Order: sequence, then structure tokens, then C-alpha cells
Amino acid sequence: MTAAATSRDDVPAGPPSAEIPVLFGDLAALFEQFTLSVESGQNPIHDWLDARLPGGGRLLDVGCGAGRHCLMFSERYDQVLGIDPAAPMIDIARKSRPAPNISYQERDAYDVTAEKDGQFDAVFSFSAVFHMGRYERILGHLRSLVAPGGRLVVFDPERTPVYGQPDWQTTYAFEIAQTAYRVTGDAGAAADGLSLFLHPSWRKLSELSVPPSREEFHRAYEASLPGVEFADDLYPGFYAACWQAPAG
Repeated sequence: MTAAATSRDDVPAGPPSAEIPVLFGDLAALFEQFTLSVESGQNPIHDWLDARLPGGGRLLDVGCGAGRHCLMFSERYDQVLGIDPAAPMIDIARKSRPAPNISYQERDAYDVTAEKDGQFDAVFSFSAVFHMGRYERILGHLRSLVAPGGRLVVFDPERTPVYGQPDWQTTYAFEIAQTAYRVTGDAGAAADGLSLFLHPSWRKLSELSVPPSREEFHRAYEASLPGVEFADDLYPGFYAACWQAPAG
């Protein structure tokens, strides 16, 4: 896929590119630093998540990265399984965010199955699903992991309006830096954003995975998850979706 692509329809039908975990591994330390910079204060998504994922038996965090959400969920779920195919991300999670009821494993989403791992009271993913190929395939798979009456919650980034323009990745990096500064008031957070989003591995990653437009996000999730709830303006640059599996 090249930067000229403008639609999720261009995403291959098969599994995600094997390059993606390698690229995320290259970026693991930068992602960790940027995350620490922008989430030092109160995160606006926490109240929304508290209402939709209040706690229970088992939670799966798909594409858990360095484990920042796993640690939060470990306070309200009996068991948390955090998976990520990038080994450096899992290494950071194990060292920085351990808890007795969290298991961090180097696995991709398709390696977790209901037959092998059982179903989960909650399945969560932040900024990862759009890396996993066609939505109908990955959303169908994630849906199969949700226990009756359980919930699936996904955050995915919106496609920037500058996508596909000449040197759009540089423009995007400065947009992220500006947003980070507005949210935190910290020039260091803006600098961390530039370090991450100007990195060659991020540029390559952004060519392999194309975030959706709002219309594409709604259309794909409504098709795969009937009755899904959307929150489009909850967090700058992200869409959220919450789906509850039928009971029984």
C-alpha cells in the first residue's frame, strides 16, 4: 500500500503485514515516552471506559503495547491478558506495568481463539485494529472472543485530512505535536511527538496501515457489530466503538 491510497477498501484481505510488529518494535521506546508525556494528567477516556467496562472476570487487551491500559483494567478485572506481536513492547509492559493478575504475551490477535483461550467478559483495543487487515475479518474474529453479555471496545485513529498530500507525514507529525501541546501545555510532549512521528519506521508504518474516515469506521463496525455504540469526539483524533454481545 502506498500513501496514495485513500480507502480502507485497499487493505489486503489476508493477514496484516509481517513488517508491522518489527516497525512497532523499532518505535517501542518512543511510543512509551510519548505516552508518558501526553497522559500525565487525567485522561478524558477513563470516565467513558469506567461506564462501559466496569469490571468482571477476564479482559483481553489486543495490541496492548506497553500495557498502560492493562494496568488500569487490572484494578477491576480478575484476569487481564495483554497481547502484542512486537516483543519490545511486551518487554516494556512486563518491566514497567506488572501486576499479579496481568499476563503479557507476544501474540497477535488471530492467535487468540475461543477454542484455545476461552471467551472474555471484555475485549479492548486501542489504536491497533486498523493495522489488522480488512475490518470484516478482524472484527468478526474479535466478536468471537466476547462471552455472552460481554463487551468489545475499540479505539481507532481517524485518517488525517492531509493524508496523501505531498510530504503529508511531516505535516501530520507537526499536527500531532500541536495537539499534544494543546492537551498538556508541555513543550516536551510536543517534542516527543515529533521524535515519534518523524521516525523512518513510523513513516513506513503509516504507508502499510491506513486509518479510516469517520464514514468508513461507522460503516464497517455497523456491518460487523449490529447495535454498536459510537463516540466520535471522545479523544482528539480517535473514534470509539462499544458493542455488547447478546446474552445467553
